[in-house]
Amino acid sequence: MEILEGRFRVVKRLGNGAFGEIYKVEKKKDGSLYAAKIERAVKNSKHVMLFWESKLIHKLRGKTYIPSLYYIGTDKTNEKNQFHVMVMDMLGPSLEDLFM
Repeated sequence: MEILEGRFRVVKRLGNGAFGEIYKVEKKKDGSLYAAKIERAVKNSKHVMLFWESKLIHKLRGKTYIPSLYYIGTDKTNEKNQFHVMVMDMLGPSLEDLFM
């Protein structure tokens, strides 16, 4: 599966949270690996959780264990199924991998 108009390829699903799912993705241009948090876009939604989370990450940037953000926006690759996407550094194993 590809996201963001084919710029990233989904490598594998890493887990899920309260508002969406997290995937390991590869940037097709150079093969770099990132984490992508994806939530379904709901029409006329006033509170998009990924955008709020990105604002918090932006305020905390530069701190230990805070990922850099590379993209935050809406994936319109498929007009019928749009998703909000946040692409960020992959910092290490997921909590699910560590404790499950």
